[in-house]
Amino acid sequence: MNLKHFFTKISNPRMKQYEAVRAFVVERKSAAEIAKFFNYSIATVYTLIKNAKSGALELFPKLTTGAKCRHTSDDIQKKIIDYRNNSLSIFDIQNKLKNEKKNISVMTIDRILREAGFSKLPRRTNKERGVNKKGALIPQKSTPLNFSVINRFSYHCPTAAIYCFIPYIIELGLLDIVKKCKLPKSSAIGNIEAALSFLILKLLGVERVSNMDSYDQTPGLGLFANLNILPKNTYMNTYSTMTSDKQLFDFQKQLLSQFRRTVPKLFCNKYINLDFHSIAHYGEGESLEKVWRGSKGKTLKGANTLLAQDSDSSVILYTKADVLRKNESAEILKFVEYWKSIAGDIRVVA
Repeated sequence: MNLKHFFTKISNPRMKQYEAVRAFVVERKSAAEIAKFFNYSIATVYTLIKNAKSGALELFPKLTTGAKCRHTSDDIQKKIIDYRNNSLSIFDIQNKLKNEKKNISVMTIDRILREAGFSKLPRRTNKERGVNKKGALIPQKSTPLNFSVINRFSYHCPTAAIYCFIPYIIELGLLDIVKKCKLPKSSAIGNIEAALSFLILKLLGVERVSNMDSYDQTPGLGLFANLNILPKNTYMNTYSTMTSDKQLFDFQKQLLSQFRRTVPKLFCNKYINLDFHSIAHYGEGESLEKVWRGSKGKTLKGANTLLAQDSDSSVILYTKADVLRKNESAEILKFVEYWKSIAGDIRVVA
């Protein structure tokens, strides 16, 4: 820094005022000389002298020292302390505040907690923190709701329109059929709750059961199935292993018989389309036959499945998976006998 230039070429307003007053008092220069040198008017010079005498002109303002006031409001600081009292880490607290549209840094949260007398939390396992290895929240365990003792509550449901289907479910008698067929249930989830959990995915337009992890943390959807939350992905994917062919066959037959009585326009048409469809399997270690895939133009390993479809409404009436090619003809005859038991006499059209 050029100190000579700093003191001779004065540009700071406060410094010019000081030098002007000093020249008048100490160096005994006239107001006209001072005004010309500092580019002031003579009236301005006399005003500076007057203000300096009265103390109105503060030539050397006091500098404030010490800690400055915190920018974090008292409400947010109280909220941070409340979250720590619930054993949340600084990162969990930051995420909570971020969800509330309050962006507070981890360092600020840590400082507030230290000043409040909190020490660091002991290191916790992922399970204790309520997250899996990937950091995603672990949903609660699904349990049935007891409406006889439950208090009044309200839930946010992203797709509340699914509740419009409840009158139709009751009218069609679906729940009675599930009870009658004695579908599998676990110690925590009954067969009614399991059936409604699968049904809700179809009502939402979800193609695969494996997508359940996108919905198993929403109480508003769990309530539809009489659960606090929907079952986890693992339960949904392994439920089929608990069902026998007899249970599924009986369930399918009971549904069709009921639907033919309640909605005959969808299930009582004259013609049925019957065909085999291959469901491709790309995994390893499965003893599945290679079957023709028309869309690929070649044979691929997969589950050969017999499908019966109503010709007018396109509703699926019957399914049978894992049909060996050598048994295809026999399975068609089995379907004919099955349909006779439901509809009576039928006529086969090739």
